Amino acid sequence: MKTKLIIEFSDSRIKAAVAEFKSPLSPVEIKEVISEPVEAGFANAGRALKNVFSRVGKRKGLEVIVIISRNKITVRKINLPSREPKEIEQMLGLHIIRQVPYPKEEIVFGYHNLGLDNFNNSRILTAIAHRDMLRIIFNAFIFLNILPEAMFLSSQGVIKYLRYSMGEHSLPSSPYLVLDIDYNYSDLILVNKNQLDSTVVISQGAVQIKSDQERERFISELKQALLAFQGDLTSVQKPMCLFLSCALSREAPGLAVFLEKELGLKTQLIKPGIPESSDETLKEASFAGLLGFAFSPNKKEDISFVLPEARIKKEMKVRLRQLLITGVCVVYVFLISVMIFFSILNQRQLYLARLSERSGILAEKCSGLGDMEKKIKLVKQYSGDKNSALACVYELLQVCPDDITISSFSWEKERGFAIRGYADQIPDVFSFVSALNETAVFKSAQSRSTRRRKVKDKEIVDFEISKKQ
Repeated sequence: MKTKLIIEFSDSRIKAAVAEFKSPLSPVEIKEVISEPVEAGFANAGRALKNVFSRVGKRKGLEVIVIISRNKITVRKINLPSREPKEIEQMLGLHIIRQVPYPKEEIVFGYHNLGLDNFNNSRILTAIAHRDMLRIIFNAFIFLNILPEAMFLSSQGVIKYLRYSMGEHSLPSSPYLVLDIDYNYSDLILVNKNQLDSTVVISQGAVQIKSDQERERFISELKQALLAFQGDLTSVQKPMCLFLSCALSREAPGLAVFLEKELGLKTQLIKPGIPESSDETLKEASFAGLLGFAFSPNKKEDISFVLPEARIKKEMKVRLRQLLITGVCVVYVFLISVMIFFSILNQRQLYLARLSERSGILAEKCSGLGDMEKKIKLVKQYSGDKNSALACVYELLQVCPDDITISSFSWEKERGFAIRGYADQIPDVFSFVSALNETAVFKSAQSRSTRRRKVKDKEIVDFEISKKQ
């Protein structure tokens, strides 16, 4: 029996869920949910975590998943003019510091690529966390001799739980909303194409909206949050339904009716999915984010936060393990080699003498064949083929005008070519593309990107030309 322990850190509580399963394909059973109070700034996070693990007990092969509540994370959407993952990550490092009032050294961010917009820009959903907060959580786990490799965003766990509880086939194909009401805040999530598209935090939670006055204030902030999605809904269909994940188990049906009436959206309630308990603190907290990561495996596209020190500790742990394995193997091989050496010393000397004699004879007969083979392969590689690299370079030099400067040229027989360089003006680039298309080798050339930049007092145009796909 395998066990998952999912732990979520929020403002004043640490929530945990214990899930058991026999195999990755077998059903997951929630054995226990836990809520431990924590001081502001996670000052006593180590003691609270110790209480959680003491209740869970020692379990073999325990998998620990760490989640950060949405109200502790800043979420922004950024459009970038690139499709390459490495280039996007480099651009995010420059854009991310404009989104929060902290230096780059004090933040840790994760992101998810939502696809292309109407202008072929990559829509990037970024989540930003303060490094000090993550470091406090990380050190609390290190105190218990546990190394969390990454921390995840609770909003994606809510979507995972919605898919599990409702079934992916029963969910609408058009965009829809999910409202997760926790004890002191609410998370309004926009889901498009079955993935997290955007999310807004509402300051009212289960504790605040019990009174009618606070409920009216909650509706007002909820409507303002819906207005924040207007920019995201310009290119997609308006959401027609709302899924409610509510901490108030008793008031949930009435709240669903109230929201449907106030917002004009068909509202459907999501089952809590946790075992019955007499603990009132559990009834005021939402466990949807934890249950989502309990019922669904972590995916590569999930937004995660990884501290540099966590990455270093992991690499050191892996290298230390490899070093120990290598050391044991070296000692074992050395001992075996010594035993074999002393057991067959006489026979090996005779065999070595015969082998040396035979090797000398063969070396005399085959001298020069290796060099000849290398020369023949080299000549075949660069001659007799119209699509060879040298032929392409020659063709490129024939059509390249004087006002075009080529900084790099790559060519692969299967994938085609890529030309990068700069020119004085954009029309020069287009003329160069036209000239390339008139050749047999670069017939399918197209301008992939152009960008202006200044070099000293002169403005030039960087370009990239590649084979049309």
